[in-house]
Amino acid sequence: MKKLANLLFLLAAGAFCSQAQVLPKVSEAVISEPWPAPAFLAESNGTSYAYPDGLSKLGTHSTEDRPVCNYLSFNKLINKGYFLWAPTNQEVIYKDNSTNSPTQWNWEIPGSESQTGQTVRVKYTELGNYDFPTLTTDGGSYKAEGRILVSGKAEITTANCRKWGETYQVGYLPLKGQGGEDAGYLGGTNTTGMKGFGNLFMTAHGNAHITGVNVYFAFKPTVYEQDAKLLLRLWYPMEDENGGMLLTGLPLEVVELPFSEIRDAEEGEFPIKNVAVGEFKFEKPLQIWDKPMFFVTVEGFGEDITKTNAVMLTEVMGQDIPTEQMNSLLAHNSFVDYMGNGYTVPINYFGAMPGASFMICPMVDNLDGDAGVNTVNATADTQVSVSGNTLTISNPDATDVRLVNMAGVTLQSVATGGETVELQAEKGAYVIQVLKKGTQIDVKKIIL
Repeated sequence: MKKLANLLFLLAAGAFCSQAQVLPKVSEAVISEPWPAPAFLAESNGTSYAYPDGLSKLGTHSTEDRPVCNYLSFNKLINKGYFLWAPTNQEVIYKDNSTNSPTQWNWEIPGSESQTGQTVRVKYTELGNYDFPTLTTDGGSYKAEGRILVSGKAEITTANCRKWGETYQVGYLPLKGQGGEDAGYLGGTNTTGMKGFGNLFMTAHGNAHITGVNVYFAFKPTVYEQDAKLLLRLWYPMEDENGGMLLTGLPLEVVELPFSEIRDAEEGEFPIKNVAVGEFKFEKPLQIWDKPMFFVTVEGFGEDITKTNAVMLTEVMGQDIPTEQMNSLLAHNSFVDYMGNGYTVPINYFGAMPGASFMICPMVDNLDGDAGVNTVNATADTQVSVSGNTLTISNPDATDVRLVNMAGVTLQSVATGGETVELQAEKGAYVIQVLKKGTQIDVKKIIL
């Protein structure tokens, strides 16, 4: 995608609303309550690396840090718990972030070749899902939690949804009028002149097609007029006559959704309680691989808060934006059409955090299969025998074996090449993970 590099680093000055105009403000955010989630423990010994940057806050990325991965939403029915979505044959950058002053770096990279060096550029060539790399230095070893999805299909977001309370929180933001009265919601029904809400996206996938958009609501609307509908439009941003960026040009897709079809989220679809989903389905997949940026807007929430009580979920924590880049439209994720002036105002102008996102989540398909499905079909069973503190493990299809304790910490990781290997362990309970080219093909539990 030749246009990707050119447009990703464009800093377009936005035609924001006049600062002299009095804008409505949000009151304190209502934080949504997550379902309980297990804690994750990781062993690093001071060795660590940063996750690759996601395609969010597009104008804040330097020419050296060219992100190609999309953040994935927390919909496990679609994304199965993966955190980042990488395209095939594009460089994904992993940077050492160790605090123990290492001088040597060795990266074992499931789905790609091993590398050395403080920063590595990884190309994933095959559809699938893989563990993040294991970095071993002269001071310790570390593997980031989670797995990375490569190509296939996924539901993307501009919110960093990795860990609740650290990288994201979602909720909704009530609005107050000039006299302090209730005025509805940012991202929903309001009396303040907010006509619509939108998110700016980019994807680096080479055959990307949008099949629909899921919009997540803080709760299922209980008050709305009988025939009320939401309008979703997908736009191709255009350049204006002054070289700036217009977030709306010609709509590429228009879909309506009756309020009555907004439904409660299913189990596994969202980790937050009481959430509702609006599914905007496209009649046929919309090709976007040749459109480096696209903009998705939702309108029709209404301005009578006695007749409608709809509000989208919004990322409450936001993400840092350097002060010198705050006037760039591309540095923001979400925008408001205020007083009919078009989508010219980032949501932080109304009191939301800079870099925050509405939970408007496109579903994108590369039409090359399901990368979330285990594509390795191993038929051989894993044989494990124990003698004292020695574990003997054999599986002719395996390329790697890991010994993991009950806290989820990888104690040993050994390349097997299909050969029998021996591991040493103290008394206790363990999990043996058996992998083939980065994909788990078997797991055994043992007690010594």
